[in-house]
Amino acid sequence: MRRDAVENRKRIEDCARQLFTKEGVENVSMNQISKTLGIGMATLYRNFEDKQALCYQLIQNDFSELFKNMHAVLEDNKRNKEEKLEVLLEQFLTFKNAHKDLLRCVEGNKKRVSFKQQPAYTELFNIFYEVLNSDDDLTWNTFKTDMFLNSLTTNMYQFQLEERGLTDMQLKEYLLRMFK
Repeated sequence: MRRDAVENRKRIEDCARQLFTKEGVENVSMNQISKTLGIGMATLYRNFEDKQALCYQLIQNDFSELFKNMHAVLEDNKRNKEEKLEVLLEQFLTFKNAHKDLLRCVEGNKKRVSFKQQPAYTELFNIFYEVLNSDDDLTWNTFKTDMFLNSLTTNMYQFQLEERGLTDMQLKEYLLRMFK
């Protein structure tokens, strides 16, 4: 990618992050981003095909850091699977809390590829599969990991907190009880 294209992309990301922080992800349109930057919509869409792609890019670096930390937990031989699951779940819930609006955008857009088809989901699946698999039944272990991750989708997570009144600690406790 040309240097000016890279700089343009970075300007878009920086502007979007500032607007999202100030006004909320749901309240900012692609049109607003292009007007704030003084660029045409074509330039914006040449860099990001939609708002979901932009949101995904904004959390991509943070996903990388999360995965690095999660792999360190997996490699810790002093912890058993249950202890690892607890730490991994805690890390992921902290991440979800910090990125809930961006994740809602990424997970919620039906026009694009599902979040479950993104590399970040595959990485999460592989990490949690490692601590949730309990026997040689591949189908069962896959199902169990899918159900675990589905219980942590942003919509379900927000529903449990906002509608059911659970705290992060309760949610973590209940998930650990359910998936041990």
